[in-house]
Amino acid sequence: MSLVELVAILALVAYAIWKQTQVSEVRSKGRFKLAIIYGIVGIVVGGISSPHGTAAMTMFILSVLLSLVIGVARGFLTRVWVEANERIFRKGTALTVGLFVALIVAKFALGTVAYLQHIQDDASFGEIMIMMAIMVAVQAEIVWRRGNALMNPAVRSTPKM
Repeated sequence: MSLVELVAILALVAYAIWKQTQVSEVRSKGRFKLAIIYGIVGIVVGGISSPHGTAAMTMFILSVLLSLVIGVARGFLTRVWVEANERIFRKGTALTVGLFVALIVAKFALGTVAYLQHIQDDASFGEIMIMMAIMVAVQAEIVWRRGNALMNPAVRSTPKM
């Protein structure tokens, strides 16, 4: 990974962390904006290369599953609420930010293991960005669905934990 790619990842991660810590309205339109940005960046800089061999395929599948699991966890751990004006809001927590950072660290760790074990894993900056896009998209969908469920008066009247 080049210095430019590393700086780009750090900038996108910093932006994503900042964005997660801000209160923002949950809307149907635009909920996948960050995922689309990550996905486009990932495709433009190289996308996903086809894994060669069982070990490389296993690493790739593990990476995709990790993105999905972290996306689901973050979706359910993000604070979501409805204000009196019937607008839905969300805000990440220290735990959701930590999971995001853990995902990035895990992606680098998988790449390091592949390198040290001489597994032909052509995982690149593009693949890391696409895996982050998957995680962010899953999270956005879950947060949106949770917010819409809160709009149901029966759900809203239940006590919050």
